[in-house]
Amino acid sequence: MRLALGLLAILFIFPSCVPTKKLTYLQEGNADSEYSLKRSQYLVQPNDILSITIRTYDLETSQLFNISQVGNGNAGALNAGDILFYLQGYSVDLAGNIRVPIIGEVHVNGLTIDGVQELIEKELNNYFDKEAINVTVQLAGIRFSIVGEVNRPGKYVIYQNQVNVFEALAQAGDITIVGNRQEVMVVRQSPDGVQTFTLDLTDSQVINDPRYFIQPNDVINIKPLPQKSFGIGTTGFETFSQLLSVVASTITLIIAINSLNQ
Repeated sequence: MRLALGLLAILFIFPSCVPTKKLTYLQEGNADSEYSLKRSQYLVQPNDILSITIRTYDLETSQLFNISQVGNGNAGALNAGDILFYLQGYSVDLAGNIRVPIIGEVHVNGLTIDGVQELIEKELNNYFDKEAINVTVQLAGIRFSIVGEVNRPGKYVIYQNQVNVFEALAQAGDITIVGNRQEVMVVRQSPDGVQTFTLDLTDSQVINDPRYFIQPNDVINIKPLPQKSFGIGTTGFETFSQLLSVVASTITLIIAINSLNQ
């Protein structure tokens, strides 16, 4: 009887535990490792929101371009963050255009951020001296969504020029113990359509992958490990405790039935 219970415990514990190898990020490397970061340039697409600042020597002209500076009471709105960018940024329409005062429609779909800046500067040169204007173009933050096995799934925005996948996961409270760190799926939009790919975050070489940096509108999907569906436990102690509880309940039930029969 004891041998049978022991074998039963082993059969349940081993497949149910999540091994350390599946929980540890960036394995095989060491503290002195160096990696060459390969960044891929982001291409503007419909529904993006661009933060464009155009400065000239004339204050009134500058205010015409920079909507956020017009009117009174906008200082309080600066705390609105995401809402401010949405209401006062330059939205890219479905045709890939933005509408800039004086210039009119500017087609930016498929351009890099630097490309958009150069194009707007070129258009403004038709109205102003080259030395009289200064144009700055930025993405209004990097927005992304995280779903699946993380502690806080949801939609997030980080106001930086670049964000790596670990920074994105940190916003969501990291992957849970039953999340698959070896097959992190990313759904990425581009001007040409939608692509999906997976990243192995347990492999230190993921840092060399240009897809290590996320892009605006990415959806990060964390799939569950098989251990989640077992419903027994994710650690050896947890599994053993639950199994012991089941065995104890079964023995108690058997004793109770035998007592009734007597």
